[in-house]
Amino acid sequence: MTDIDWQAGRITDEGLDFMRSEIGQRRPAPGWNRLVTAESIEHFALGIGDDNPLWWNAEAALASPHGGRVAPPCYLYSHAGGPRLRPEHGQSSVDRYLPGVMGLLAEERWRWLRLPREGEIVRAESGLAEVTVQDGGFGGRSVAQVERITFLAGEEIIAEQDQTIRRFERAAARGRAAYLDRPLAVWTLDDRTRFERHYESEIAARRGAEPRYIDDVAVGDTLGPMLKGPLTITSLIGFLLGAGSGNTPANRMTATFLKRSPGARLVHPVSGIADTLKAAHFDTDLARASGMATGYDFGVARVSWLSHLITDWAGDHGFLLELQARVRRPNFLGDITWLKGEVTGIDGDAASIALTAENQLGDVTATGVARVRLPRRGKAGQ
Repeated sequence: MTDIDWQAGRITDEGLDFMRSEIGQRRPAPGWNRLVTAESIEHFALGIGDDNPLWWNAEAALASPHGGRVAPPCYLYSHAGGPRLRPEHGQSSVDRYLPGVMGLLAEERWRWLRLPREGEIVRAESGLAEVTVQDGGFGGRSVAQVERITFLAGEEIIAEQDQTIRRFERAAARGRAAYLDRPLAVWTLDDRTRFERHYESEIAARRGAEPRYIDDVAVGDTLGPMLKGPLTITSLIGFLLGAGSGNTPANRMTATFLKRSPGARLVHPVSGIADTLKAAHFDTDLARASGMATGYDFGVARVSWLSHLITDWAGDHGFLLELQARVRRPNFLGDITWLKGEVTGIDGDAASIALTAENQLGDVTATGVARVRLPRRGKAGQ
């Protein structure tokens, strides 16, 4: 067996030509979940810390405008992030293209037509849509690859997602040391007490079953702040249990997976143990070999957090139509994230919202814009 040199993976012209040759090809994306169940909805909500009774309580869901169990908007990650155990599953785009070159989420664009309902089978199709070479920034020269994912219930499209992954050469990222020396968070008892009290205030502020009418919303209205963190390995595992991961097999299945997908293999620089790409999120040695100070979060978790901020504010009668989110900086183990929003426009029954995620150092780690449909006061059926 020959290991791919993941610490020195290169962006090559041959690799770029191969990527461009596959633009437009569509493939089934295996799901962590196939059937939408009460348990899978709860597992995802648990992984992002969303305790809205709409996701957890069958009676609350039945009394809602949905008339039954539905899932949080970003729950659909779990129907496209499953294990690729058979040849027909193919490889993920990071494994398949530019093996050994680091991949980080840069941007997501979501459009929802409706929420998935309990009892439905939801499948996903994906394919490379765009490849762009960029210079400068973290890691120097990079590639932006856009993966287009469509979610279907039967033949009905219920949501579409464009996911932009930035690919960096790890050697260049380590050389720039942009994040290697960033101070790590340390918290006191007073801090922990402050976080607990804030979380309690969020429960009281959640809109829930009380409609938020578009008539009562004005430009300049604010959302949040909503707290996420401190980030722990436990919370990373919780997110993966809900959203899924194709890169978390164990034992014999790990060996089989890495043999078939060598681009997903990392080899620990101290122990020599072969592991998958996900390991760098948990392990400090692997993270530092990728130019990071320590373990770091999943960009899609931050996108999910932004959607949580919106659904808490909009209430069960609101509907998240679109969300565009950009991941600006890593979110390291120990970090807290403050999510905030501001209404920037109103068009008919929809409000436009600007979003930010900020860590304890004041660094903006993610930004976004969203459109949310809200009921109108006195309108029939609302």
